[in-house]
Amino acid sequence: MTNGDIVKILEEFAPPYLAEEWDRIGLMVGNLQAENSGVLVTLDVTPEAIKQAEDEGANLIVSHHPLIWDPLARIDEGTMRGAMYAELIRKGISVYSMHTNLDKTKGGINDRLAALFNGKDVQNDGLGRIFSLGDVTLKQLAVIVRDTLDDDTVFAVGDPNKIIKTAYVVSGSGGSEYARAKEVADVLITGEIKHNLLVEAKAEGFCLIGFSHFASETIAQEILCDALAPYSINIIKAAKVCPFWRLDEV
Repeated sequence: MTNGDIVKILEEFAPPYLAEEWDRIGLMVGNLQAENSGVLVTLDVTPEAIKQAEDEGANLIVSHHPLIWDPLARIDEGTMRGAMYAELIRKGISVYSMHTNLDKTKGGINDRLAALFNGKDVQNDGLGRIFSLGDVTLKQLAVIVRDTLDDDTVFAVGDPNKIIKTAYVVSGSGGSEYARAKEVADVLITGEIKHNLLVEAKAEGFCLIGFSHFASETIAQEILCDALAPYSINIIKAAKVCPFWRLDEV
């Protein structure tokens, strides 16, 4: 089985056409014609993930976050990213990234989040998912989000005792969906909410629940593993390394 055969499996699960126009997805580095020796699935391509792929015999890394975003003018090994690109090329390790197509696809990240938050009657709505909750308060829902994702960075805007019947969830940074969420739901659940949006929501009386970008998308690894599980592929999960630490952890 080649790297390209594995990409075809993944693209059947999360077709590239689902990606937003501004997104960067697909082959970032490498050779899809190469015979595959193993697949390392990861949220981010990091020096640690590259080393793990090499140590465990994987010549394909599948990431959620794109390895390359801005066009490259040069590969300078004196920089962190330049060193990673050069190392990947030297070691013959390919990188394929699946971003908003993995967020949006059926059974993808936003569907998984809605299920984890006990959502019912889940509906696809562009980047996000709308779902029903029954009668829970904003505070109770924030606790569900915190405990489900094991994320103590969770915070909320709005009356803690407000009854939330319908929620709109977007993985990663979903503040762009604020206007849509106000039209169809009682709360927007997302990560990386800008301060001005927090102020606006408070003034408008609309509820927000925020969590870390990392916590919202580490489930990408499980989703990618599930998509590849029916096939005879050496699947390796990258060690989860959160880029920041919390005060309660040190």
